[in-house]
Amino acid sequence: MNKYGRRHQLTIRIGPIAADRLRQVAETFDMKPATYVKALIYKDLGIFNEPLDRCKRSRKPELEDWELHESFEE
Repeated sequence: MNKYGRRHQLTIRIGPIAADRLRQVAETFDMKPATYVKALIYKDLGIFNEPLDRCKRSRKPELEDWELHESFEE
């Protein structure tokens, strides 16, 4: 048991329009939709000291244009 006690799981159903908008706004903040909803609930309840269990999302490195350096040119 962690220092915050037992956790409870809640399940909600949302429609396709809400699901699409939730996905878009969660991507804006680099979060999963469920984590974004949890953050909103905590904000509305005034809970700012409980962790969100947020795992850092890995980003693929952007590929840069490969250019030959002057030292490699013949």
